[in-house]
Amino acid sequence: MLQSSTGTVYASASVHVSGSTTTWTQVLVSLSPTSSATSTANNFTVTVDSASASGETIHFAMFSLFPPTFKGRANGLRIDLAQTLYDMKPSFFRLPGGGKHKFCLAFTDVVVNAIQGQMFSSRWQWNATVGNLIDRPGRMGDWGYINTDGLGLLEYMYLCEDMEIQPIMAVWAGYSLDEYSIPEDELAPYIQQAIDQINFVIGDPAASEPAALRASLGHPEPFPLQGSPLMKAFLVELIATSYPFNPALDPIPKHYDNHVYQTPGWFAENSFYYDSFERNGTYYFEGEYAVVSTNTSDVFGEGRLVYPDMQGSLGEAAFMTGLERNSDIVFAASYAPLLMNVANYQWTPNLVSFDASKVYPSTSFYTQQLFSVNRGTEYLPSTLPAVNGTLYWSVTRDKSTVIIKIANTGMAAEQMIFELPSISVHSTGTAIVLSGSATSSNSPETPNAVMPHTVSTCYG
Repeated sequence: MLQSSTGTVYASASVHVSGSTTTWTQVLVSLSPTSSATSTANNFTVTVDSASASGETIHFAMFSLFPPTFKGRANGLRIDLAQTLYDMKPSFFRLPGGGKHKFCLAFTDVVVNAIQGQMFSSRWQWNATVGNLIDRPGRMGDWGYINTDGLGLLEYMYLCEDMEIQPIMAVWAGYSLDEYSIPEDELAPYIQQAIDQINFVIGDPAASEPAALRASLGHPEPFPLQGSPLMKAFLVELIATSYPFNPALDPIPKHYDNHVYQTPGWFAENSFYYDSFERNGTYYFEGEYAVVSTNTSDVFGEGRLVYPDMQGSLGEAAFMTGLERNSDIVFAASYAPLLMNVANYQWTPNLVSFDASKVYPSTSFYTQQLFSVNRGTEYLPSTLPAVNGTLYWSVTRDKSTVIIKIANTGMAAEQMIFELPSISVHSTGTAIVLSGSATSSNSPETPNAVMPHTVSTCYG
């Protein structure tokens, strides 16, 4: 039954249970609440009739309680959480994640920690995350808590399919976080496991056992997959020679993954970070970035943000204008981490917070959304912002639409004039504005403190 912490019953169902001493019996019930809960302090309770069960021993192996899910997927995503992420219009999702799953906006991302394992035996293994939930053993995750792997490889692929985004999938590269590394001459079975993982996603069920497993689980068609980020070049080469089909796995050109957690000022000051980089065939992505603190001497000490705030989001926006300006070499970027349960978390801040009943998009979520929904396909050169200024901008175009993004990191209003001498534009347009005091943030106490608003504008 579903009941409040004080015993009020919202929904219940009864089922007759019979079984043996040697096999498990799966019991499924549907619970439909007759009234709404007044708080999130509620319980899922299983009881047995003491009279009919007298003298019996009943073992319970697993409990799983699911609300209605996004796109109606079995073992799927919570609707409001998934819809919030879908509304951000991301482009890519990295999997299996670093314990801090990431959606990627105009760019992409790669995985490190979650797949490696704190030790060899606790590494992420794709085949332990598919099939019936009761058959997934789970493992101790790399961030100190248990991973049930109920969100497994197939669920990740369905997530990408339902949200119309590209998966960026990693495979294990023979190294765990305790610095244990598989000797090269012993890598063969792990290379095969990586090949099987790729085949599960894109293989032909008639020719591949992992692909046949995928088909038996309800998805005979291959999923789209552009590539698998790997952490060792020789492993890439060995897989590439063993797997002649697309996607092509090639360690060239080199890609660099930059991670940075810093202050608002750092991000604004580094909006020009990539401007001086050589255009020599090397490509970069900001695999993890976020303003986490206002403390310039210790970003992980006093001054750590619980929720993103406006000064931090503006610093991130200034930095992102630089990513757009350098999108010829910066092909990927993603804010991290993605989600935070306000009742149980270990890292702050996060892009989206939630509790059992509500979702709280942050100021940084709306910043990411503004960049993602309003992305151009062509960068238009313009006068560069002042290196030590407070105004940062980028100008892009998508077909017939000119998109100007401006971040004002200062404390005062500013006036800007944009002249577009070679482009004919309409006399009216739309401005989407996100503004608030420096420390304004969206939280369970103030969920809508900062929201974007749209105004019509005139151009002369």
